Amino acid sequence: MKKSLVTALSVISIASWADPAPVADLSRAGGGAIQTPKYASTADRIAALERIVEARANAQVAMQQQVSALLDEVSELRGITEMHSYKLEEILQQQRNIYQEIDRRMGTGAASGSTSATPTQPSTPATPAEQAPVGNPAAVVNGGESQTAGPTADADDTVASSSPSESDAYESAVNLVLKDRAYDAAIPAFENFVRTYPDSSYAPNSYYWLGQLFFTKNELLKAKAQFERVVAQYPQSAKAADSLSKLGQLSEREGDTAAAKQFYQLLVSKYPQSKPAKAAKAKLETL
Repeated sequence: MKKSLVTALSVISIASWADPAPVADLSRAGGGAIQTPKYASTADRIAALERIVEARANAQVAMQQQVSALLDEVSELRGITEMHSYKLEEILQQQRNIYQEIDRRMGTGAASGSTSATPTQPSTPATPAEQAPVGNPAAVVNGGESQTAGPTADADDTVASSSPSESDAYESAVNLVLKDRAYDAAIPAFENFVRTYPDSSYAPNSYYWLGQLFFTKNELLKAKAQFERVVAQYPQSAKAADSLSKLGQLSEREGDTAAAKQFYQLLVSKYPQSKPAKAAKAKLETL
């Protein structure tokens, strides 16, 4: 009897160490049972889990890298879009100024009759001594104040010659920039224009165009000289405020914060209602 009991217990023990019964996942639709994989040992099960965790970790790293790359591309595209928007706004503003001047000059020519069609005789260009020293904000300030007291060559205060050849020459130079995008050819065109028509009402805009073109070519010293000429010789011009803003930007680019502040402060004090003055106020708060 005792021997039979021992035998029965042995059989039960062997049965308990046999393969476990399959586990059924009753949550599946249709009630179908899903067999879990069998592992020979606990070490195999741990190794399988480690492989699963490693695969998921690799997938997460790859996904994070993709997200980071996409964010970098979005940031780059946003910067390019902002730069293009700024350049487009500048071009549109320049076009508006040009068309307004052309309309005004055409209206003045029609009102004054044939006397306004007398061609302007070319005169000698300004000597280097007449230019404000490049990169000296104090000299620009003093030059601008001294010019304000006397007559200026701005289109709003004087009646300059507007012969067809003069208008055509200016329009041709502008078209090289706006239509043909021939920046290298536009520089000598504007230089020839101010040399031939130094008293033209388009002279301030021509010098400003030269400053912009030199700035685009990264010839900063030449660009600065043109902007300073506009401020010193044509303080009543619509481009004087823009030129001061450009001088401040050039000083910032060169790391001369003190000079940039002087240019922005001069801009705000002399042209407080201008659009560049509003941007200059914001700049002064950050410098």
